[in-house]
Amino acid sequence: MSTPERTPGAQLGWDGGAVARAGAFAARAARVLRLARVALGFAYFGVGIWFLGAVLLPLVALPARLRGLPPDAVTRRAQRVVHHFFRSFIAYMEHVARIAEFEWGDVEALSRGPVLVVANHPSLIDTPLLGSRLPQADFLVGPEWMRNGWMRRAIRAAGYLSAQDGAEVVRLAAERLRAGRTVVVYPEGSRSPAEGLRRFQRGAAHIALEAGCDILPVTLHVTPRALMKDQPWTSYPSENAVWRVEVGEPIRTPAGGGSEGRALAARHLTGVLEEYFDKRWERGRS
Repeated sequence: MSTPERTPGAQLGWDGGAVARAGAFAARAARVLRLARVALGFAYFGVGIWFLGAVLLPLVALPARLRGLPPDAVTRRAQRVVHHFFRSFIAYMEHVARIAEFEWGDVEALSRGPVLVVANHPSLIDTPLLGSRLPQADFLVGPEWMRNGWMRRAIRAAGYLSAQDGAEVVRLAAERLRAGRTVVVYPEGSRSPAEGLRRFQRGAAHIALEAGCDILPVTLHVTPRALMKDQPWTSYPSENAVWRVEVGEPIRTPAGGGSEGRALAARHLTGVLEEYFDKRWERGRS
């Protein structure tokens, strides 16, 4: 009579419960290690942006100020330094921490400035993502980031614009576009909610109309959803999130004369933008 074949676990005296417990422990350990890599990514960005604002950007600006260069030249230098930091952060996330992947579609169009870039805002790292491809960029920054003591000095040193300044920020952004600079606007005003896009604000349209320039739409996708609004970093997905950057054809800005004509044109252009991003975000939604 042949002896029943025994599994390796049985030969070692393991029962099914022990095997399951070992598997669960290995899964928890892998999850902890992954979250540790995510935490290191946050630390890399946090310490880096603090160092930029507290030390590096003031040092970069000092020679330009001593030479009497205009503020435009000072902030351009600062933004180039920020661009290199953003590039290093994106490279760290993909190649060192290995917790993210990035796909780039026709991003060369981003460097053919000056241009008004309008993008949706699905995740926490959208600004470094776009900034890594823009050697010079004036971002419109939400008030919560302007109040953040850890980041405020870097934001100010880079010359970014406060989105809460209303008509004044429209005027300043248009001036910078006319001066040959690139401006980046998130018309949602904050990160997208889980169910889709926020209702677009009209700031981007007013800037385009004031500057008399076209809009370069950039659709950002992330699959699976990661670092979204109100999503804790500890819920970062177990598989690598993939960010995809999709640069579209420029959207023409209609002419709008007078205050009433400008208001109607801004409303219409905002509707065009909402329709554009609704279609593409649906296509890329996880």
